[in-house]
Amino acid sequence: MARDRSGSVRMGPISIFTLVIVVCLAVMAVLSVTTAHADAALAERQASFTQDDYANEIAGQTLMAEADGALATVRAQGDTAEAGTAAIRAQLNTLIERAQAAAGPDATVDVQLNGTTLTAHIEQPSKRCLDITLGITAQANLRITSWKTSTTWTEDTSDTLWMGA
Repeated sequence: MARDRSGSVRMGPISIFTLVIVVCLAVMAVLSVTTAHADAALAERQASFTQDDYANEIAGQTLMAEADGALATVRAQGDTAEAGTAAIRAQLNTLIERAQAAAGPDATVDVQLNGTTLTAHIEQPSKRCLDITLGITAQANLRITSWKTSTTWTEDTSDTLWMGA
């Protein structure tokens, strides 16, 4: 009795096809894990930057509130911007200390008073910065001239490219 082989399925092509699918799935799994790890690292860095931005904002708001508090007695007496500048100058070290405390122990706070202009530069270790410029008006009020966040960037020149022969 002869067997009919026309209806049988050969296992060679199916095995190769299954192997290709398994390899593709393994590559996709590795790529997914790698992408998830990169996304997590980016999210952590963004969270750190956001936290530093908030710390800078708190320090800036503290500085502005303390400066306005120093000007409150000048306003109550009806004095001018010159008296307000003198009041700020007398309280400048206290303003810096309180802004530093609000920014955190690792932050740097630089506050300058030039005439009727109070400038501050607050920088976190992550190089996130807040630059503030406040003006003292004739009525001894504070006016925000500039309030800008930025990141200090240092170029990495350690890698050199081949420039040709």
